[in-house]
Formats: sequence, structure tokens, C-alpha cells
Amino acid sequence: MAFDYLGTFNRSQWEQFLAFARSQLPYVSARIRFLSWEVSRIGTVTFKYTDGVPQGYAATPPDSYLGKLLSAYEVLGGNPFQNLRVRQKTQTVYVIQGDETTPAQFTSSGEVVGGRGLMDGPTAELMRAARGWLDDTVQARFNRLERKIRRAMDYSDQLQREITELGIIQQAAETTGSLEYIAAKIGEYLKDNNYRVIYDDGGADPFGLKTYAPFSSYDGGPPADPNADVNRERVSAQREDSGYRGPGEKA
Repeated sequence: MAFDYLGTFNRSQWEQFLAFARSQLPYVSARIRFLSWEVSRIGTVTFKYTDGVPQGYAATPPDSYLGKLLSAYEVLGGNPFQNLRVRQKTQTVYVIQGDETTPAQFTSSGEVVGGRGLMDGPTAELMRAARGWLDDTVQARFNRLERKIRRAMDYSDQLQREITELGIIQQAAETTGSLEYIAAKIGEYLKDNNYRVIYDDGGADPFGLKTYAPFSSYDGGPPADPNADVNRERVSAQREDSGYRGPGEKA
């Protein structure tokens, strides 16, 4: 697979990837336009909540895919207020923090945090008997549409996320998260001899065959002090502060 690595690579591999990534930047604006059109086609469903109780909902745009699904759900007898109650990513539900004397009891949606051991077996069996003959009807009329609505909303969220990421990736190096910003950060690591995971191979290993060589316990070659009577021989393939060195390699 192309560029099938994450944190362990050499300069040759990185420059191959960076050249390809930069060649794709001119297509980012067109990709963003297409994704924006797709967001408009899919649409979104927005619920307004007060203390966890839905006060209103709307599909935007009304004639979008989600707008049509919501209309079909209502026509078939579905109750969005009671049963659907979908939320956007900005409408997260969280547990309201307690304190030393009062434990957490409620979520931000107004629900009580449940306990264990409900012991609802008798009523569960009765409810199962009361609902069993309607399972297929509920599945056909409501559950399938609910899954479609929720999946479409998740798809819309993912499109928005990709638009945001692409908008950042094409910016200059001063923008955190842009391709050039990331390239500058990786360039710093390539120059840092104390970070051995990636290294400058000088173009000698474009296939990355030696990137997984084990780290050396000590670097071979002559000592830093020319007066020291030490000359450590490299007996195995290893990665040193200066990069990869093979067995018996002198330099």
C-alpha cells in the first residue's frame, strides 16, 4: 500500500509523500465545493431543547434528503418529539458534575442517571407480550426511517468535518494543522538527533528497508574525544543518533 506507515520513516519516504500531497493541493478547493453541495443535498435536522425537552424541530433545507425522510416519518405516524429527538454534534449530552456531598445525578438532557438492579422482569414480560405482535409494523414504519435519518445526520456531520479539515490543510505554514505546518514540524524532528524514530537517510533508502532497525545501545565509530583509547565496532544493523548504520560500517 502506498505510504503505509505512520510514525517510523526516513527522509526519502517523507519527501515522496510530501511531493504527492503537495501535488493534490490544487484539487482541494474543488473538493470543498463538491462536499458543500453534498451537505446541502443531505441537509440536517435540528431540534431545539429546553432542559432536555424538545421545543421544536426543522429540516434544513426542507426539500433535502433529510427533509424528505422527516416528512415520511411524520406521515407514517412517527412522533419526532417523542421518539426521534436527534442531536447535532454541538448538542452533546453529558453528566452534570456533582461534588463531595452530592453525587452526579442528572445529565444535561434532564435525564436521571440510572442505577443498577431495576428488577423489572414482570413488567418487561408483559410489555414484550403487548408489543410483540407489532414488532414488524414498528420496524417497517418507524425504525428503518429512524436509522436512515440518524445515519444521514452522521454523514452530514462527517462532510462538515472534512470541509473544515480541507480548509485548514491548504493554508500556509503559519496555520496550525496545515500541510506546510505539519511539514515544518516533521522537518524539525528529522534534524533532531535525539529523536531516532525518523532520520535523514540521505536518499540511500527510498524503500524504507532499514527504518525498523533496532536502536543502538551505543553509537559505533571513533569516540568524540580523539585522545580516548576507544573504538567501538558496529557488529549489527542499528539506528544511531546519526541514522542507520550497518554491521562493520566505519563512517
